[in-house]
Amino acid sequence: MNTAFISAYPWWFLLFCIAIAAVFAYILYGKQKFIFEENESKWWKYGMATLRFLSTFLIAFLLLSFLLKSKNTIEEKPIIVLLQDNSSSLNTSFGNFPKEKYAQQLQALQEKLKEKYDVVSYAFGKTLAPLTTPTYTEKQTDISNAIDEVFVRHSSQNIGAIVLASDGIFNQGNSPLYNKNALRVPFYTIALGDTSIKKDAVIKSVHYPELVYLGDQFSINVQIEANHLKGQSTVLSIVAPNGNSILNKVIDINEDRFFFQTDAVANADKPGILSYKIQLKKVNGELITENNVDVAYVEVIDGRQKILLLYDAPHPDIKALRNAIEQNKNYQIDVADIKKYNGNYKDADLIILHGLPSAGSATQLSLLQKIISSEKPILFVLSANTNLGMFNSLQQTLQISGTAQSGNDVFPIYLSSFSKFTLTESTLKTIEALPPLLAPFGRYAISNNTDVLFRQQIGSIPTENPLMAFNEINGKKMGFICGEGIWRWRINEFAQYKHFSATDEIIEKSIQFLTVKSDKRRFRVHTAKKLFNANDAIQLDAELYNESYELINDADATCSVRSEDGKDYQFTFDKTINAYSLNAGILPVGNYTATAKVNYKGKAYSASCNFTVRDVLLETLNTQANHSLLSILANQSGGKLFYPKDMQNIAQEINENNKVTSILYDTFSTRPLIDLKWWCFIILLLLISEWFIRKFKGNI
Repeated sequence: MNTAFISAYPWWFLLFCIAIAAVFAYILYGKQKFIFEENESKWWKYGMATLRFLSTFLIAFLLLSFLLKSKNTIEEKPIIVLLQDNSSSLNTSFGNFPKEKYAQQLQALQEKLKEKYDVVSYAFGKTLAPLTTPTYTEKQTDISNAIDEVFVRHSSQNIGAIVLASDGIFNQGNSPLYNKNALRVPFYTIALGDTSIKKDAVIKSVHYPELVYLGDQFSINVQIEANHLKGQSTVLSIVAPNGNSILNKVIDINEDRFFFQTDAVANADKPGILSYKIQLKKVNGELITENNVDVAYVEVIDGRQKILLLYDAPHPDIKALRNAIEQNKNYQIDVADIKKYNGNYKDADLIILHGLPSAGSATQLSLLQKIISSEKPILFVLSANTNLGMFNSLQQTLQISGTAQSGNDVFPIYLSSFSKFTLTESTLKTIEALPPLLAPFGRYAISNNTDVLFRQQIGSIPTENPLMAFNEINGKKMGFICGEGIWRWRINEFAQYKHFSATDEIIEKSIQFLTVKSDKRRFRVHTAKKLFNANDAIQLDAELYNESYELINDADATCSVRSEDGKDYQFTFDKTINAYSLNAGILPVGNYTATAKVNYKGKAYSASCNFTVRDVLLETLNTQANHSLLSILANQSGGKLFYPKDMQNIAQEINENNKVTSILYDTFSTRPLIDLKWWCFIILLLLISEWFIRKFKGNI
């Protein structure tokens, strides 16, 4: 530690301190002939003057407000990070080196490194966790994420090197060779696993739609790979949830490296998550059988929304609306001329009225009255054919005094206060460059409970007239597009950007708001998704509403999770700000029903939801170790590849690497010199000594 004095005054001010101390000592002792006995030695007098001079000088010196600046050098030793692959691919194929001996050697390596470095050890699969004893049970491997997580956790520390023990197989994330942190420190890799190609028939991949609709057919594509099994045969079978086989095919393996793929057609005959078991019969000599089985989980939804679009006359907007709506498989749209329509509008979840009511549809006025007065959500699209008088009489939300036949070209002005749904920034920016819509001319009056998405701008003049607006009264939803020309938006957007994203988003979000049914249940429970992987924690959320439909969580809520084989798991919800949350942890593979219960003000409420936990088989698809990846990673970072038998040499290699060095930090601190208490003790000692001598040797 180095120290120095700092002062706001020039150093020659010390002369003033010396002068003041000398004058003060001279005044007290210089003119007196004696202060002790007459025959006393004059050195007593000189000694007393010296004590007074020193105490006065120190007081004056401290009054100059000197600062004491200290410099302290701290050495930070390098951190050696050990990353141990804990994935199940190593459990299947660890190599010729015994696992027990490897665990001992790994512990010995850590102890050897700790003699000189700080060692931090982690195990990784899909995520990073502290290393205890490797179990090799992780279902996924993400090497790149493990590297990134190390640099996040130790970003402010001196990472000297990373020791990576792995088989080089990753099935999640990006390649570690392209990781931005892979060149920051040297990597010393320990090559585990077996690089040889084993006798194995494997279900390499299964492709299928994860979401289908009730009544649809879908295909399951299966790809098979076989190695070193030429001349033998196997059987591929796919079994539906009801136990029926939808595929049973004999496969003759006629090559040493054999590839085969086939498709099977399945029926979505009931709602829910359906599991299709894909199995490959074991072949003689096959060493690994875990990859002979896979499961396809398909969610079947019975929730396709039916949309009815009625019009008075053909118009390009009709096709534009239809094309935009059909982009979403959740919607099924029927288009009809109202004058010829003889269907049942009550089957529809949303009714779009384009240019209606109109003079040409006067014969269908009673039908329009029934549609608009029903509980069905309505979307009005006003055009030049719209009869505004009839329009005003059929509903009270939007009243227009004017004519639709002589309209204005209007541009949209977005209102940030709109709360029914949100639009992306790119959409809001895109619509600014789109052509205007043709809106009815006249005076607009809109009810107070209506939320306006766009207002009309005529030329460069903004108005208060709504262009697109929505409202909901007692569960009845209505929407208004006060203008025609949506087709121009789609065409111009495609001409400029080669897509219809902005226009389709506006239409889809509008349709989504109008078709979503209000949930009036007082107690609800749900999961973020219906399908979980076996290594995912199951998260459930619940909401309880009072009579005013305000979120509350005054009462305690419980949850019972039952598996398909009848096993129950009991939990109690945690309370959040105004709702409930539950982390049920990791559950075994299977189908589950979660039933939540709560008792509020003497009344019992219950709600349930379903979810499925599926096995993750990624680690069994590829068991051939990739040591070349580990070698490249080590070489490009300045490290070296080792095998388990010589892994103890890693410590010596790290010691000899000039990049793995300590970092010296200089820290500076300043403090007033007067804060040092021992100065006060010195001054006090001088004054007490002077007083004591004068007391007992002479006069005071």
